Amino acid sequence: MRVWRVAHENARTSGFPAGPYAYGGALDEATAERIDSMRWDHCGTRHPCPRDDSSLGDIAERERCGFNSREALDGWFDGWTKTLSECGFRIWVYDAPDWACRVGEHGQTLFVADEAVEVRTEPFTWAVEQLPLPA
Repeated sequence: MRVWRVAHENARTSGFPAGPYAYGGALDEATAERIDSMRWDHCGTRHPCPRDDSSLGDIAERERCGFNSREALDGWFDGWTKTLSECGFRIWVYDAPDWACRVGEHGQTLFVADEAVEVRTEPFTWAVEQLPLPA
């Protein structure tokens, strides 16, 4: 299964690229403060943590969070991609065996990290706001 994940270029937790929700002190204070704003914004039913997703439940120690499509990732992080990019986060693409993945609501996917093979990393892209032309 192909999995898309947001993770930091340099920060690692347990040897794996650190994500924006569970970076465990791997980021400097200024970066952590910017990312924490997104974490607070992502509370609620549109951004449930895996434990609150009835299809997923608890996260095993070996599992990491990702998405089952780039579109699901883009929808989840809509409005935050520029901030994530400025803070050193990228999109990591992995292939993992189907048996090592669990897909929940909103495309959120838990996968066994040591079973995943990195395919590539991608930069974030975001649309430049377009202003209406005067009539």
